[in-house]
Amino acid sequence: MATNCECRKLSDFREQFRKLEKDKTAKKPCCVSDKKNTKARLNRLVPMIRIMKKYNWKTDFIADMICGLTVGIMQLSHGMANAMLAEMPPVVGLYISFFPVLIYFIFGSSRHISMGTVAVVSLLTGSVVAKFYVDDNGGSKDTLPGNSSLISNGTLDPFEDSNSEPFLPDSTKLGIVMTISLLVGFTQIIMGVLRLGFVTTYMSDPLIAGFTTGIAVHVGTSQVKHILGLKIPRTDGLFQVVKTYKFIFERITHTNIATLIVSLFCIVILYLVKVHINQRFKAKMKMPVPIELCVVIIATITSYFAHFHENYHIKVVGNMPAGLPEPALPSFEGVDKYIVDIPIIAFISFAQSVSLAAMMAKKNKYAIDANQELIAYGAGNVFGSFFSCYPYAASVARSSVQDSAGGKSQIASLFSASFVLIVILWLGPLFEYLPNCVLSAIIVVALRSLILQVLELPKIWKTSKYDFYIWVVTCLSATLLHLDYGLMIGLVFSFFTVVLRSQMARPTSLGKITDQNVYKDPKKYLKTSHLTNEIKVISYNYPVYFANGDLFVREVYRLATIKPEVLRKQICRASQTSESLGGSRTSISSMETTIGSNNTIVKMQRQDSIASTNGQLPEIYDINPFEFEIPVTHIIIDFSAVSFVDSVGCKVIKTLIEDYENVHVRVYLTNISDEIWNVFEATEIIPARKDIMFVSLDDAIEAARTDSKPDIRENGLSKVDLVHVKPK
Repeated sequence: MATNCECRKLSDFREQFRKLEKDKTAKKPCCVSDKKNTKARLNRLVPMIRIMKKYNWKTDFIADMICGLTVGIMQLSHGMANAMLAEMPPVVGLYISFFPVLIYFIFGSSRHISMGTVAVVSLLTGSVVAKFYVDDNGGSKDTLPGNSSLISNGTLDPFEDSNSEPFLPDSTKLGIVMTISLLVGFTQIIMGVLRLGFVTTYMSDPLIAGFTTGIAVHVGTSQVKHILGLKIPRTDGLFQVVKTYKFIFERITHTNIATLIVSLFCIVILYLVKVHINQRFKAKMKMPVPIELCVVIIATITSYFAHFHENYHIKVVGNMPAGLPEPALPSFEGVDKYIVDIPIIAFISFAQSVSLAAMMAKKNKYAIDANQELIAYGAGNVFGSFFSCYPYAASVARSSVQDSAGGKSQIASLFSASFVLIVILWLGPLFEYLPNCVLSAIIVVALRSLILQVLELPKIWKTSKYDFYIWVVTCLSATLLHLDYGLMIGLVFSFFTVVLRSQMARPTSLGKITDQNVYKDPKKYLKTSHLTNEIKVISYNYPVYFANGDLFVREVYRLATIKPEVLRKQICRASQTSESLGGSRTSISSMETTIGSNNTIVKMQRQDSIASTNGQLPEIYDINPFEFEIPVTHIIIDFSAVSFVDSVGCKVIKTLIEDYENVHVRVYLTNISDEIWNVFEATEIIPARKDIMFVSLDDAIEAARTDSKPDIRENGLSKVDLVHVKPK
């Protein structure tokens, strides 16, 4: 059944236009790095050099200074508040707002993100610290160093009772978080050197949104005890949120009313100013009202003169040492208990920071290097680990302010770090009377944007059901189980949905739109009709691989209305039927026999009409052949939307072609990509069947129209004749 037209076959097309591939095994000549290459490498490693060359000192410097001081004000309140999430003294948050920021200024490629403390990383760090003084039942452990002499040395708060939180010396906690910062830093540097910046592409937007919403629930839950003034055990592990609220409701009657009043007052003021003033009049304001700093200052002054701690038992920040911390080596104590948390913290901090950096770069029309960002984050964490810091990341709120306030480069971060340095050196002790509930109020209000991501669910449901399920599964897993489990379950479920989508894929039958050289689904487009009854054009929009190979074959059978094995059996049955009719007297109605189910597969029909008398055949018959009518002779499969085919998919396609060939139905393939062509060559589909592969749909359709009609009497199929006798 040779093709009798000059149609463009893919093999001929490739021979004529395909470029010769270079020999990848050939050794490249070694060359000595010249001055130009060395300079380019240095610019990539230290983006600050490239940025500073284009820096406009006359206009950009003033803008960066104003922006940096604005962000520096936010760094104070955010740093002290987030340090509480990490179970660290508030001053540690100020250290993180200074030391790692200097390193990012040198190695970072983003010009607008604000690095420092963030709630997500702080909470993850705090959950690691909690492992050292929380057992499975939520009670405190008594095997930690320093716990045996707490009461004797006066460390415990005089208002604490037997149900208070377990205590862990600051020196022990600092050793833990410094080790975490060092290991996270090394992990990120190794990822950057290995060019693994692409791994964030596996975290979809619904997954990140669901995960950050779960984190917001954890963060908010951890602050409820400070807002109510309750003293409950620190919980960790599975069902952390559930166990925390269990302890809260058990001791809800012990709420400190004064603490609750101060917390609610601060929450209301923060909400009104941030939402109804800063956001509403954002376009008319040069800089947002620094309401967090105002609340911190007013609360500290009020607490000092009203003696909140002594008179109302409101817990305050306490000792805020002045001066920079002395450099020290991480302790590596108990590192085996949290070694599995290191890559999780490294990955989450990188994912949040690089996604924010990419968004800012797109908005301001410049590019960032994800791998260089990894190196910058890692270097900052390694450097900060020697100065009492835990891992840092980019803050959404501060980065938005740095961008909207007119920041032009990371010089703004130098001004914010300088402002924080002044507080560390001289102003820190002034915040010793700041109530902890005020910092908790700042954290809770800052979580508003993350919690409101729930309102996006109806839109996500309309856009994609799979994305909706990813969001819900990730959020519920992170909230009810634990953040670590939430991330892992979310990633596994996301990969599962990718496989599920390919398995739920349905090929479509294509028709040509009238007067247009376009092929679309007739069920969805007007003026679209099938070409002919004998030619079926099928399009498939997913890969053909091990997980959906059987589904692909079943769908082709369905759209082609022909299953090869069934067709072969029906032809044989028709042959047997014709033989049984030979030489016998029968009615005309029995001479036309249809073999098949609802869809007519094989039809035996007389080639000429025979006159009948009262419904009976004449007495004398002669031999007249019956012909088989097969509704489809050619199946054309469009591979333009098939991204890849694996070895199992090749076997499936090869078997499909052979099965149809055995019943004289030809299968043509068209719009095959170079990658799939190479796979076909490796699996020996090519060159054996290169004649059935065409450049375009039009070429394949034209070849099918001019192809010779299949003869079903060949290849072992029985010749079917009916015998009748003409009258003498």
